[in-house]
Amino acid sequence: MRRLRVCQLITELVPGGAERCVYELARRLDRRRFDVRVVALRGGPVADWLADDGVPVKALDVRCTWDVLRLPRLVELLRRERIDLLHTHLFHADLAGRPARSLAAVPHLVHTLHMAEGRFRPWRLAFTRLLAAGCDRLICVSESVRRWHAERSGLPPWRYTVIPNGIEAAAYVRDEQARRRLRAEWNVEDNALLVAYVGRLERQRGVDTLLAAMSHLAARGNPCRLVIVGDGPQREMVRTFVAHGEGGGHCRWVDFRRDVGSILSAADVFAMPSRWEGVGLALAEAMAAGLPVVATDVPGLSELVEPEQTGLLVEPADVVALAEAIERLGGDADLRRRLGQAGRQYVTQQCDIDSHVQAHECLYQQVAAEILRR
Repeated sequence: MRRLRVCQLITELVPGGAERCVYELARRLDRRRFDVRVVALRGGPVADWLADDGVPVKALDVRCTWDVLRLPRLVELLRRERIDLLHTHLFHADLAGRPARSLAAVPHLVHTLHMAEGRFRPWRLAFTRLLAAGCDRLICVSESVRRWHAERSGLPPWRYTVIPNGIEAAAYVRDEQARRRLRAEWNVEDNALLVAYVGRLERQRGVDTLLAAMSHLAARGNPCRLVIVGDGPQREMVRTFVAHGEGGGHCRWVDFRRDVGSILSAADVFAMPSRWEGVGLALAEAMAAGLPVVATDVPGLSELVEPEQTGLLVEPADVVALAEAIERLGGDADLRRRLGQAGRQYVTQQCDIDSHVQAHECLYQQVAAEILRR
């Protein structure tokens, strides 16, 4: 039985949740059964990660949205590589991938829905519904994403398969040496509360809410330390906040780095104030590191955080509630310890990366069964 030729197609390869999923999936799929490559409309650092792990990767350098309708290079690649199954991630990759799949006569297509969209984008749902007949399966990264999408698309339940995102929990075991090194580098005292945010700097993630919460705490005479790790459209807002000493002058911005485990080891609390999400990989990683977390009560995050059990939940864009939750954790070491331990136990059991990969392998084989029998 020959290997199934799979192409993972994604919009871009900048570090982010969907991109991390593609990276982990592509490098972990059983290469005895799957011949995998990754194609992106635009490149980014994750392309280098894939190449380092021996995964063939190609960036098409699409410059604007409308280029997705004119992608002969993608059609040529799919034909040349004789792809059996195209797996698209994110809207623009799906928009490009579906016509390219038809032109290249790729037998099978699956698409992953990575979030419950918080913006008004009705045309995206219309597109998915219109072309659902040509898609073997819609994969959702959480039950809340499936429920949100199904309620708006009107598609029947059998169109969807829920495969929760996974992490390698063992990679986030607390590293005391890294903690001491980074806190010394950032001039953070041993007894100071350090809050961490790791992720894209964009409105969806609520970075502006977190910065406002820091200012609120400073105005109340209770400033704490904050480290923000990531890049994105709001980098200048973050850079200005840090440079002007807002939030009591206790904030630091670090461009994206791969040693997330070290960053989390240095922190005492993790904040994820997203306005909307699918599944917060960064939140799961923080929980795996044993950090108490404060997150927003939105689909995806609320599946990971049971209030007062595995973390604290606040309403999206509620500056005061976020500040008070951080302040509460800062003043209660026992609460931090209890939530951190429970959170780690939960994600270790529920967010296993091996289960995530195996579920994809089973799904690929199911939808391509006639190819595999040849």
